[in-house]
Amino acid sequence: MAERSYVDQLATLNSMLRAIEVRVALGRVPLEQLENFKSMLDDLRERLWGLLSGVEGEDYQGFQERFRIRRTAELCRALSGHLRSGSLSGRLPELSGLKVAATELQESIERFRGHGV
Repeated sequence: MAERSYVDQLATLNSMLRAIEVRVALGRVPLEQLENFKSMLDDLRERLWGLLSGVEGEDYQGFQERFRIRRTAELCRALSGHLRSGSLSGRLPELSGLKVAATELQESIERFRGHGV
């Protein structure tokens, strides 16, 4: 039996995502299941980036660290843009927790940079 191409596998994944979108729209997917699925996709994406970068062995941990930092910076910039444009409400209660986390992150970065790390 011939191995399925990556294009075929991605088409299957895309079809699965469409089916999930329909189930979400109908209210048939518990939020916890959706969050677990997203986490699995995030892990898959990270592993794929590792393969694409040709990273092996001990370098993989460094790659993961850099990837997480770049991805977090990307998400923060996007969120800031959504808040500035008004496409995301500035009154969401989760923003308080995000502000605390962002402050803690800033302090951690400054602390580690101050120690020459």
